[in-house]
Amino acid sequence: MSGHSKWATIRRAKEITDNKRGKIFSKLSKDIIVAAKAGGDPTMNFTLRLAIERAKAANMPADNIERAVKKGSGQDKDGAAIVDVTYEAYGPGGTAVLIDCQTDNTNRSLTDVRLAVEKSGGKLGSAGNVSWQFAEKGQIIVKAAKYVPSEKYGQEGKYVPVDAAEVELSLIEISGVEDINADKSEGEVMLEVLTDRDQFRAVYQEIQKQGYKVETAELAKIAKERVALNAEDQTKMDAFLEALDEVEDVKNVWHNAA
Repeated sequence: MSGHSKWATIRRAKEITDNKRGKIFSKLSKDIIVAAKAGGDPTMNFTLRLAIERAKAANMPADNIERAVKKGSGQDKDGAAIVDVTYEAYGPGGTAVLIDCQTDNTNRSLTDVRLAVEKSGGKLGSAGNVSWQFAEKGQIIVKAAKYVPSEKYGQEGKYVPVDAAEVELSLIEISGVEDINADKSEGEVMLEVLTDRDQFRAVYQEIQKQGYKVETAELAKIAKERVALNAEDQTKMDAFLEALDEVEDVKNVWHNAA
């Protein structure tokens, strides 16, 4: 699940097994449905555009995406309304945790989340208990690759690897970028770009304009300070996050573990 970045989530998404694919698609559909409430045209609805791009990155069928857009925009009246809800909790080692859900039944969501939290050694808190420890930021994960147009690689063009330092220097010059964090493990270089909430869309569009490959982009809840965990608590934290990952209504989990 999500913490300070999406790197682990991106890598896991590339290895989705068939028995989990349906659950992933269900969560992506809810994301699209909620976003489409503000309008079913992704060229006019930035949040919907991002939700559709995430679905396409996970190889969600086009028919599924279209149905979700129609449900959210009101073209298809079938099914209960999907709403956003966030639960606050304390995790292993005293970590602060925010659990974002999208659900058609808030009572079910609360029950399922409470069970997952408590069986993993955590505890649900009241509204405001831990949310003050987070700030909402634009979070854009950029791969060190740049688009080369069709003249060289055929009709659709192609993304080719480029020097990560070059990418970072270009990104840091974009107005609205607050911070950049690099991850160079597992042979792929990913750059996490953090922006002010209000500058998120403009920064995202400028990165795309410059031709760099965006892996994911969303409004994220970033911890203001980090908590270091010992080995035992880290093991518990991993199990805690896995338990929440199994809850169907959970979209994102944000925490302050280092």
